[in-house]
Amino acid sequence: MHKQNLVLLVLLVFVVGCTPKTLPTPTPIPTETLEPATETLEPSLTPTKTMTSTPASTPTQAWVKRGPGIVHCTILLYHHVAISPIESQYYIHPENFASQMKALDEWGYTPIPLSLLAKAIKEGAELPQKPVIISFDDGRMDIYETAFPIMKEYDFPGVFYIISGGLGDKGLVGVDELQEMATAGWEIGSHSHSHADLSKITADSSYREVVSSRDVLEEALGFPVTSFAYPFGTITEIAGKQVHIAGYESAAGLGYTDSQGPGNLFYLQRRPISWDYDLKRLAIVLGWEGPLSIEETPTP
Repeated sequence: MHKQNLVLLVLLVFVVGCTPKTLPTPTPIPTETLEPATETLEPSLTPTKTMTSTPASTPTQAWVKRGPGIVHCTILLYHHVAISPIESQYYIHPENFASQMKALDEWGYTPIPLSLLAKAIKEGAELPQKPVIISFDDGRMDIYETAFPIMKEYDFPGVFYIISGGLGDKGLVGVDELQEMATAGWEIGSHSHSHADLSKITADSSYREVVSSRDVLEEALGFPVTSFAYPFGTITEIAGKQVHIAGYESAAGLGYTDSQGPGNLFYLQRRPISWDYDLKRLAIVLGWEGPLSIEETPTP
């Protein structure tokens, strides 16, 4: 009996001594905790790649619906893109104009047709996140010869307001130039018949400037002319009514805001760009607060 008890005691000691060696349960625990850690690192890298792989010069932002109602869109106004014989506010040096177009591209602005803005105001339309309109008055040949090729490099459309009575005159564009520009996506509007100050002429003369000018341009060009620009930015009650009689869808004047809406659809606010505007002044006009050049953006 004593011998049997001794044998049982030896067996018990052996079993107890070997038990820790047969429990490898801690081994899978580190493996299970490392796998989720690896998975959580991947999403944190995604935003960084998205932000750094899209340069400012390629506007890939999704277009979103704006309107109907007030739509914020700056409308730039130019007259000449040429070297001025004098320091006239209406002349922009070609090099300055080229740098301004390059800046628009780098800052992520997307020029749109004026008709698209009018549609957004009236019924709503999809617009880029930073829309801008580039407009020109008077129909000068230097816009076709200089501004048009520069904007073509960026696939920028423009809005060209033409004096119908001077169509094809010396220094002014003709039908061939305007049709080529329209084919490239530009819109052609009326800037009256003779560039008369509408506040200083009779109602009959105003009718010719506002209504008949559209008829002349449409007959010559062979496509609709849907917008009017008031000479000198001057609007009168008579001219305002005549714009509606003529069937224009919008009209443009002067102003200092980017707020365009039903209340000023027939006097859209445009910002004149003078000869002495550098990129800092242009940035102020647009409300741009980033670096003036993409080269100034720090490398991540």
